[in-house]
Amino acid sequence: MMINPEKKTFLIIGSSGGLGTVLVDYFEQKKYNLALHYYTQPPVFSLATTRSYQADITDEAQVIQLIQQVKDDFGSIDCVVHNAGVSRNGMSWKTPQSEWDETIAVNLTGPFLVSKHCIPLMRNSEFGRILFMSSVVAQTGFIGTSAYAASKAGLLGLTKTFAKELANKNITVNAIALGYFNAGMINDVPDEMQMTLKASIPIGDLGDPLQLASLIDFLCSDQAAYLTGQTLNLNGGLYS
Repeated sequence: MMINPEKKTFLIIGSSGGLGTVLVDYFEQKKYNLALHYYTQPPVFSLATTRSYQADITDEAQVIQLIQQVKDDFGSIDCVVHNAGVSRNGMSWKTPQSEWDETIAVNLTGPFLVSKHCIPLMRNSEFGRILFMSSVVAQTGFIGTSAYAASKAGLLGLTKTFAKELANKNITVNAIALGYFNAGMINDVPDEMQMTLKASIPIGDLGDPLQLASLIDFLCSDQAAYLTGQTLNLNGGLYS
């Protein structure tokens, strides 16, 4: 396949959802080499330097195969963006263990497994960028999101530990704690609740996914080499 040797290779986990679709379009315009992971719905892309891969990131055997396929196709993985996620809403005392287990598996175990098997490649090349998509809910809590909040809070601890383990190999690890954006999971929120959410945000509106894409672009750049172990709050002032 065609590879742009002057551009970094991005592995985007969860590339076909609302936010993922925006990220793919943004990074294709930047002419990066893109490895796009999906679980059920294949992503839409247009460039010859982009390829898609199906895998269940909660299954380590499938993760190993995924990373090997990307390595075979692109030669390296420079940046991994963890964008896959699920949310099962319900009061804590009514949450079935199956929903808890699924949420933790997809939102926390999956990112750990993918990172675990990307890290040796990054260590060998002495360059890497790992980005976790966390949430303001991990920092503030929100009624009915016990599993989701716990899984996203877990990513913050993972970020700090990975950052310390990998700093000597020029690998940075950061988390972006997202507020409420006008793409992705927000589509499952009733309009009336969306209006309430907007009113609670100091900026008074939902976030634009293009701002997220721009932040990811910077964090994955050479200029961000001194920024690691951090949680960046992209939330319109909702939490700081």
